[in-house]
Amino acid sequence: MTISGILLLVGFAVFAALMVVRVLPTLLALPLMAAWIAFVCGIPFFDWLDDILLKGSFRLSMPIVLVIFGSMFAKVIQKTGISDAIIKKAAELSGDKPIAIAILMTAATAFIFLGMSGLGAIIMIGSIAIPIMTSAGIEPIDAVILILLGMMTGSSLNFAGAAAGIGIFGSEAVLRYFVPAAIVSLTITVAYIVINIPRGQNAGSSMLTLLKEFFIGVLTVPVSLVKTVGKVFAQKSSPLMKKKKSLPSAALISPILPLAVIALINFTIGLGSPKDGMIDPVAAATLGFLIASFYAAILVRPSQAVNLFTGSLVEGIKDVAGVLFLFMGIGMLVTATTHPEATEILNPMIKAIMPSSFYGVIIFFTIFAPAALYRGPLNMYGMGSGIATILTSLNVLPATALYGMFGGVGYLQTIGDPTNSHNTWLGGYAGVDTNAIMKKVLPYAWGACILMMIFVTVLR
Repeated sequence: MTISGILLLVGFAVFAALMVVRVLPTLLALPLMAAWIAFVCGIPFFDWLDDILLKGSFRLSMPIVLVIFGSMFAKVIQKTGISDAIIKKAAELSGDKPIAIAILMTAATAFIFLGMSGLGAIIMIGSIAIPIMTSAGIEPIDAVILILLGMMTGSSLNFAGAAAGIGIFGSEAVLRYFVPAAIVSLTITVAYIVINIPRGQNAGSSMLTLLKEFFIGVLTVPVSLVKTVGKVFAQKSSPLMKKKKSLPSAALISPILPLAVIALINFTIGLGSPKDGMIDPVAAATLGFLIASFYAAILVRPSQAVNLFTGSLVEGIKDVAGVLFLFMGIGMLVTATTHPEATEILNPMIKAIMPSSFYGVIIFFTIFAPAALYRGPLNMYGMGSGIATILTSLNVLPATALYGMFGGVGYLQTIGDPTNSHNTWLGGYAGVDTNAIMKKVLPYAWGACILMMIFVTVLR
């Protein structure tokens, strides 16, 4: 290994350590890592300025647009009260049974995260859902993890959440694992509820009894919905109901509309390259967010729709300002790692570390999945973005397979990383240590990683 290679490794380790102890935020660490790579590899200053700092900032421009419109839509469903209504409606339907409450709170969280993202959404949902769950006998740590699992499940079908993957691996890779990612998340969520949620005083201790109660909880949801609708119609003639402005029931489907638009375009025109007469997936998702935003705004506040829409756009950009700069930093790091001067040093190092066979790489990612924690080398929102780019450029594996692998280890980062802002807030709100959350959820997150690796093997 050359001196330059050793300096790069030392630099990566130092920046990672500074991020772990929270001395240096990721927003600054990634551009600085890009600058360090340029310095060590001998990239001239003006080349760094033009190619890495400037052009690198725009490398993920399409995903950045997607994040902006996704955040705008998230703000619309928050300001219209749609997300709040979904959580409260789920609480009404669940009664006082812990498993029913766990199912509906998690499902409501997942449904909301089809259209929302970010810490603001977690605060809104957690502040309502956690007290409801703990009052029903669910342990605070389990309530926190259920919120995280719901977030993970909903986000797996939120195209804005895949923006970084689109920027590095391309839309085709993201589309291939769109449904598998949701299946994995749902499977792990069901497993967690069945194993950890209390069953009540009269329930047996066998796994069969647990499964029976779980499915009974699921089957009672439609019955509860029918009863609720019946009550609404029965009270329709009441003067009090006429005066009260309630949220239209049709507004509650808003979070799923972007996904519906993407699916419709896929089945009619097709998602892919515009050169082939298809619609770019990022463009389709952006259209979905626009349509869903107008739908929610006009349905809930028709007289204020324009102001609501424009206000949500401005506030949405404010909410994701940090994310946008993070994407700019990722773009700089990706550009730095793919610079000819850098690839001469980095490529031999990666080749020496990574196995050369498909199954070898699968095993490597599975065993070292915890390296995605604490902003580690497999974290796509850390130095992992640079490693992913190098692996893609080396053509060791198809980009689609690599995306699936990084998506697999990403489960550990998404719900287990104590440095996540959402883990920190949820833990603080529920009075649970973030490291305790990580320890309890780690087997499930690792299990999700293994399931995704199976999908990668099947879909290769």
